[in-house]
Amino acid sequence: MLPNNPAWLAEYISFLGPLLHGAVLTLSISAVAAVGAVSVGLIVCAGRLSENRIVSRITRGYISLIRGTPLLLQLFYIYYALPEIGIVLPAFTAGAIGLSLNFGAYLAELFRAGVQSVGRGQTEAAAALGLHSFSRFRLVVAPQALRVILPALGNYALVLIKDSSLVAVLSVLELMRAGELLANATFKALPIYTMVGAIYFIICVVVAKAFERAERKLQIPSR
Repeated sequence: MLPNNPAWLAEYISFLGPLLHGAVLTLSISAVAAVGAVSVGLIVCAGRLSENRIVSRITRGYISLIRGTPLLLQLFYIYYALPEIGIVLPAFTAGAIGLSLNFGAYLAELFRAGVQSVGRGQTEAAAALGLHSFSRFRLVVAPQALRVILPALGNYALVLIKDSSLVAVLSVLELMRAGELLANATFKALPIYTMVGAIYFIICVVVAKAFERAERKLQIPSR
């Protein structure tokens, strides 16, 4: 039940400032990690598809390692363990790298599935027209693969935004960490964590709508 004193509303509104500041940091680290994850995913995907057995095995081992260990452990390892060998990273950087490496492994398999969904005959036809390998990928393979993977890519984007809350353990002042500090300082956990959840929900709905719009433009059936 809400307090009878109308001052509660002003107090709760005052919570929005720190939470929105944390939301901005959540979006920032998610955006940086998304770019990093796509980059890692493309590189690892190329390795998985490589005819070089050593490269293929190394990338397969990387994917297995990432999938077989918790993201939280990977973040702890980057931020707390690496300094023992002289590699010290700021919390934001460590969090972004951890998220990039983790999601990059999953995206690599997604990209591989998308590439392999394109018929070999189409790439052979493109080669017959004189297109070199990069042009074949850019003009023939990538557009068709994107249509296949975009719905799943949107889901990964939502998971990335929510999993970015784990960087709170590195003391990055993102949305979850901001809510935690505010709740500890005010002893009003219920309204604060409700507001945190609402902000995450709004962000995820906006991102989901953006991907749905992109799917429609590419004439992909709605999920």
